[in-house]
Amino acid sequence: MENFEIKDGSVFVSVNPKIYPLDVIFSASYIFTDKNYIVLDGNPEEEVIVEIKPKENAIDMEKIAMEFSNELVNYGSYAVQLARNAHLREHILHRVLQTAGMHTGHQHAQETGSLENSKPWKK
Repeated sequence: MENFEIKDGSVFVSVNPKIYPLDVIFSASYIFTDKNYIVLDGNPEEEVIVEIKPKENAIDMEKIAMEFSNELVNYGSYAVQLARNAHLREHILHRVLQTAGMHTGHQHAQETGSLENSKPWKK
């Protein structure tokens, strides 16, 4: 099952945005901008077409398409892990701020029942 087509010195990769959201497609595309020209097209609700045109003559266009597919998986996995660990990062940051003796506006609101006077600066 190939999701790409080689035509006129470019490789066109078809991406399903229900599997790979636009931010993942942009991230994977950005990696290729050093050695390739990238054009994104299509309907972001149904199918995104990524045209990859090498800046210099490329010998193996199929390899470029397969490497792009690998980057989609890489950034897709990263996005899933990022979402999965968001609560852990927030908890760690909260603990660091607590340990440093800093009170956040959220803590002040919990203690007083109001966000008033929770500004970190003094007047």
